[in-house]
Amino acid sequence: MSSQEELVSDYKASVKEDLKKRQQRIDEGEALDKEIHQRMDAGEIGVSHGTDKHIGVIMLSVATVFTIFCLFVIFGMSPAHYIG
Repeated sequence: MSSQEELVSDYKASVKEDLKKRQQRIDEGEALDKEIHQRMDAGEIGVSHGTDKHIGVIMLSVATVFTIFCLFVIFGMSPAHYIG
């Protein structure tokens, strides 16, 4: 019976240690979240400076052109084939 009791006590100790580690990680995450929210409230991060929309339009345009090019290559379609 002592070996079973020893196993149970080892299991309980490992569970306690695991809970402590998890709680410590949760506390660290909450502290980091608070810091991020403070920086957002202060306007240091998360503020658009007007270039975001321009970059988005450029990215959309490049993606569209690349997609059309890939479709032409994959399916062998070329605008030269449709000249009448």
